[in-house]
Amino acid sequence: MRRKRLDIGIVIPELAKYGGAERLLIECVRRWQTCHDITIYATRFDRDILREHGVRRSVELVRISPYYEGPHSILLNCVLLPKIWEQEIGVHDIYHTHLWSTHLLDLHPSVWYPHEPLRILHDLRYNQSMEGLVNNLVRNIHIYPKYNYDKVTDVLFEAYLNSMDAYDKLGKPDRIVANSRYTASYLEEVYQRKVDDVVYPGVNVDDFIYTPPEENIVLTIGQLWPHKRIRLIIEAVKHVEDVQLYVVGNGPDAAKLKKTARSLGVSDRVFFLHGLTNLEVQILFSRCMAVVFTPIKEPFGIVPLEAMAAGKPLIGVNEGGFTEVVDDSCAFLVPPQPLAIAERIRYLRDNKDVAAKMGLAGLEKVRAYNWDRTAEELIAIIEDTHARWEKSHRKRASRRGGDRTLFGAQYYCWYGDGVGSAHWNDNLQFGGVTDMPELGYYASSHGTVIEEHLRTLEAAGLDFLILNLHLDSDGVNAYELAVIENIFSVAEEIGSKLRLAVQLCFYDARKKDAVTVLKLIGKVLSRREHYLRMSGKPVLFFFWTGVLDGNKSFISTVDEYTEGFIRVATSLRMYSRKTEHKKTFGLFDGFTLFSPLEMCAPEKWTKLWQEAYDNCDAGAMGLQIITVSPGYDDSHLKDPQRQGNIYRTVDRDGGATYRKMLDFTLSQQRRPHMVVVSTFNEYHENTHIEASVNNGSRYMDMTRAFISQGRKRWRKSR
Repeated sequence: MRRKRLDIGIVIPELAKYGGAERLLIECVRRWQTCHDITIYATRFDRDILREHGVRRSVELVRISPYYEGPHSILLNCVLLPKIWEQEIGVHDIYHTHLWSTHLLDLHPSVWYPHEPLRILHDLRYNQSMEGLVNNLVRNIHIYPKYNYDKVTDVLFEAYLNSMDAYDKLGKPDRIVANSRYTASYLEEVYQRKVDDVVYPGVNVDDFIYTPPEENIVLTIGQLWPHKRIRLIIEAVKHVEDVQLYVVGNGPDAAKLKKTARSLGVSDRVFFLHGLTNLEVQILFSRCMAVVFTPIKEPFGIVPLEAMAAGKPLIGVNEGGFTEVVDDSCAFLVPPQPLAIAERIRYLRDNKDVAAKMGLAGLEKVRAYNWDRTAEELIAIIEDTHARWEKSHRKRASRRGGDRTLFGAQYYCWYGDGVGSAHWNDNLQFGGVTDMPELGYYASSHGTVIEEHLRTLEAAGLDFLILNLHLDSDGVNAYELAVIENIFSVAEEIGSKLRLAVQLCFYDARKKDAVTVLKLIGKVLSRREHYLRMSGKPVLFFFWTGVLDGNKSFISTVDEYTEGFIRVATSLRMYSRKTEHKKTFGLFDGFTLFSPLEMCAPEKWTKLWQEAYDNCDAGAMGLQIITVSPGYDDSHLKDPQRQGNIYRTVDRDGGATYRKMLDFTLSQQRRPHMVVVSTFNEYHENTHIEASVNNGSRYMDMTRAFISQGRKRWRKSR
């Protein structure tokens, strides 16, 4: 079955090495990149590693804010930094996050592959190194992916951990995937939720060169932290003659481990290596007799798989997730004690035939744990999570749309704070007003105003708002854009049932500015939960003056960047199915008039409105859309471009004009897909229905009654 191509946003704290967590992600991305669009967010990258392992340039890499350093950085990195990342990460179909603390990102739908909980809060809480401290009032703390310790006072140690523990529980990823059954039960205990999905890491068997175990070399690989317990292996080697130990890795415990080797008199048989190439590591696997793995309750660990892939037996501690993929045919599982480890090293030294047999058994067993399987199982979970999320949200949308008429209103986002500010009598040419909202001369950006408007419009029965966003030769109106983002945020915060759509108002906009804002709408705004959708597609409105008619280059660009949208023109001119393709080249799926009262003399209104409604199939989808308006009066504006309009003043006539439009709309036998009120709050042209000083709540009351009538009327005509 052909996969649906998804836009996947992946978040990992760092992608600058080929360690366990990073390796899993790189190997998966390498296999996903041809069938999905992938963006990876991290505080830093090593592009050479990505390139070496086959990650292509089509995978977008985005740097997010780095980790804090200095006083209280531990808490800042745990509490504040994820929220900063949240603001920096774009909108995607689904989010796939790795490691702690990416589960704290409030981005959905999301699949979290934690690799392990923040173990310092749990089983490693009292396993932090306390040596080399200045005094007994200071503790060491290590939180991955940092390579060094943070030193904190004894008082702060518990305060930090308790705060982090409380905050840790606030993360709500839609799905958690564990790397072993052991980790799954650990995560269930920590987060008190079921973790059903387990995807084991893999290994590339073909990367390893098999040779029989002939040399008396044991190998261990891992970062040199106390909980990796490399010390146990060095102490074990002390008890086994004629055996060399190669320790591959680096970390803050390195100096102490070297000192241990010297103190035990085995420094001539214990060799510390780091910064090796993949080939050099593979050669060590090939040469060794066995691999030793001793960390405390390791959630999984790829090293055991690598030992099996190299055809070498494993000597491991009998705890942790990796024990699920080995058995006694290929591994010795022992207590975490030097003498127990030494006994098995000695046995393999003296019985190379057993070492060879166990190695080959492991090689056969490990073939089931390959990266192809890991990548396939994980992407199947990601795709399934997206499908479930989409289905759930489609059900919610269908309750608001489907075969019922949607009622909406034009909404303007340009007002500043107080009279004399932007669009409140700030200039006579464009900004003059002759009425005042009952809320006063409000700022469109204020959350209290937005909330009041949303609640008022929802109470009136409206389904959606059309948020006007203007572009001119200076680019997009930054204030309006910020207001639009606020409106989406407030709608989400209060759980508004209203849906929101953008209307682009192109004046003398440059093509590059149009592309910029179309990308923003496509990648960010249209993917927000409250964006208006019909038949699963986001709806984008265009204020269409006719100036761009026939401009094939500009229209083709708009067409390219709005593919997948339902595109509706709210037009200042009439349209016709016979001629529209020559003007707008099939760009629009639907048409409606923006200002139906200023198109002709009052005695011709009904005929013109009917003609406009009958010609709705000028759009590709033939959407039936009617616009209603309470009146029109821009006679107070001094804009010379308005002077030629003979219909500059259309009297409201105490509500009779609006009543005429509403009655015309209710008379239609064909159910409209949409009815648009033009406008809720455009005060320059006095088309507003918002409660105001001059009009009171008359037009809001009429709108509420009209919507109630319309729902009953067209429910019968289905």
